[in-house]
Amino acid sequence: MSIEELENFNIDAKMKELVNHYAPKLGFDQDAIDVFFDVRSTIDTILEKRDARTKAREWDHVGVKVENGKVILPKDFEEIVFEIVKDNQLYSFFLPEDLGGMGFGNLFQGPITETLARHDISLQIMVMISLSVIEALVQYYKPHFDQTLMEFAEGKRLGYVAFSEPGAGSNLEAVKSTSELVGDEYVLNGTKVWISNGGYANTGLFLAQNIVNGKQEGTNVLLVTDLDGITPLRVEEKSGLHVSPTAQLQFENVTVPKENLIAEPGNGYRKVLERLMGMRVGVSFQGIAAAKRLFQEAFSYAKTREQFKRPIIEFPIIKQKLVEMMRTIPRMEEYGFLAGYTLDRYNKGWIPTDVNAGGKEGPEKQAASMVPGAVRGGLAHHYVSSAKLYTSEVVNQIAYDATQIFGGNGFVAEYEVNKIMRDVRVLAIYEGTSEIHDQILQRTKQATAMIPNFKRLYSTFDGSTVYERIMFERFPDVKELI
Repeated sequence: MSIEELENFNIDAKMKELVNHYAPKLGFDQDAIDVFFDVRSTIDTILEKRDARTKAREWDHVGVKVENGKVILPKDFEEIVFEIVKDNQLYSFFLPEDLGGMGFGNLFQGPITETLARHDISLQIMVMISLSVIEALVQYYKPHFDQTLMEFAEGKRLGYVAFSEPGAGSNLEAVKSTSELVGDEYVLNGTKVWISNGGYANTGLFLAQNIVNGKQEGTNVLLVTDLDGITPLRVEEKSGLHVSPTAQLQFENVTVPKENLIAEPGNGYRKVLERLMGMRVGVSFQGIAAAKRLFQEAFSYAKTREQFKRPIIEFPIIKQKLVEMMRTIPRMEEYGFLAGYTLDRYNKGWIPTDVNAGGKEGPEKQAASMVPGAVRGGLAHHYVSSAKLYTSEVVNQIAYDATQIFGGNGFVAEYEVNKIMRDVRVLAIYEGTSEIHDQILQRTKQATAMIPNFKRLYSTFDGSTVYERIMFERFPDVKELI
């Protein structure tokens, strides 16, 4: 492959191809697709005008502070967030049509996540976590939720998800926080950790034991709509994502109306968490965004950095690293978009494999009724975990090679590649470690075996890339699972 071919690599071509391929299958017409591309373009224009990518390195040094029990963010960071969320009413596009929205789901969240994350992953987290709260309220809709959804659409609310706890780790059924119905209100108590947007965002989902007559009866997920009774005990000092507040929150006798319960009493973990896979799809697109930036930065640097009287891109070993990045990025996008598309189908109650019904709800639901719910859920988990594991593992190897191309400069905070390297390390950790997703894929084998002529995405690729081979060495069974 020539240097000219690397130069001509259209980094957005695959994204546009996949949106246009999958969106009609979910029932979106060309007008809706055009609106999506306009929204994405508007966000990118705002970030370019605000010079967010350069500012992100400044924010990275400033970080987040807690003063008098309040989380303090860099001022211009906040301004950009609210220009996107409030001035342009981003969240309104993700509301159902009967609530005045466009009904955009995970398929469209992905490329918007990527657009934001290509400028700064911390910024993307601040903006996009709200969609997990919105998704839960839409999936388990009650008229009581209308006001909160409208306030999200108007940019008056930002979201967080308070599930993790110090002793529970990934085993969220083991949470010790409690929710007890007293009269017409639930009283919430407990300590939550690793809460992105924690202490800053004003609207969250809270996972707790369901206490009935002093005994635990399952778990509840509840909507919390203000900050009364919630104290940020600390904000973590992390290796990366310095402007994304990751807080430890104390909930002390927080009261919410009983109508704020999501789904049925005692079914919080089983129902709500099983549906909230969108955050994992979002991590996949964080990885895609980072991979694209790493390629762009490494390619630009390799063309201009000279050693031994010639640009280092002319050295075969450097050029080959860039070629491998270029080959791998579209594969990452294939995984991310298939996961988002499948999850949207699952959330609609459709079978999560393509039966060519073209987004027609009747035929899709009829086909879905012929497949056990456990199989449909297993297939959704299969695609989402495949995307999460693949993209997060691969982008960390791309970050390694991009840093190598920069040499000593890659170890210096002045360069964007250094910040990205630190930011992406967590992608293989949060929203389920790669090891957990490996185990999920082991468990979904039975579901995939139930679908006639099921074809794994990896089998459609021509050969492998160096990044895939490294991943398969670390996770030997994955090649046969994804």
